[in-house]
Parts: sequence; structure tokens; C-alpha cells
Amino acid sequence: MSEHPTAPPPGQDLESLCYLETMFAEHGFEDGYRDGETSGELEGRIFGCEKAFDLGKEIGFYSGCVETWQELQSMFGDKVPSRAMKQISNLNKLIEEFPATNDHDADLFGQRDKIKNKLKVVSSLLGVTQKYDTKEAPKITY
Repeated sequence: MSEHPTAPPPGQDLESLCYLETMFAEHGFEDGYRDGETSGELEGRIFGCEKAFDLGKEIGFYSGCVETWQELQSMFGDKVPSRAMKQISNLNKLIEEFPATNDHDADLFGQRDKIKNKLKVVSSLLGVTQKYDTKEAPKITY
């Protein structure tokens, strides 16, 4: 560092140098906002894909339960109550009505909740415990 304080360059006054910090902060904000919009959209798309995948897994689980119960009913028809079979067919109808395409107007989580509640009714009628578990089983067991 030099011993003599430096003076502002010719043609610039001291007030413009004081504004320099504010000017850099504004430019930095604009750059950050622009970059944040780009990366935020990408992160939003990735998050949406992950949530859609999880929702699809859950609906697939419910569909697998229905198929299993229908197969068991065809094998052991006398042991499955008719009320349970009616509820199973209602559950199957709800699953088939679940949208497979991206519909912004559809209440996917509301429909999922209806399916989940219908599964509870069917499980109760059949006397089984059936619940979608989001936790993965451990890969290694001791």
C-alpha cells in the first residue's frame, strides 16, 4: 500500500465513489435473480418429477393390491365377502380414473386420498392389514 492516499480519478467526484457500492449491490442482485430463475425452474422440474414418481409408485401399489385380491377371489370365491368384492371393484374404478397425464386442474393428492381411504375400507372388510409404506427395506440385514 502506498503512503499517500490516492485521490479519485479526474472527472469523478467523491459522491459517485460512495454510490459505487450500491451500484455493485444492485448489479449483483439482478445477476443473482436472473441466474436464480434459471436454476429454480430446473430444480422445480426435478422436484416435480420426484413427487410424480413417488405418487406413481403409491398408485401402483394400490393397483397391485386390487389385482391380488381379484386373483384370490377367483381362486377362493367362497371365502371373500360380496361386500368386500364390491368395494374392491370401487377401488379399482378409482385407480383407473386416476389421471396418467399431466393435468393441472386435477387434484391428484385428493384423488390419492380417496384411493387410500377406500383401501382402508377393503382391508377392514377382508380382515387384513394393508398399508403403503414409503420407507425402503434395508439392503443388508444381519
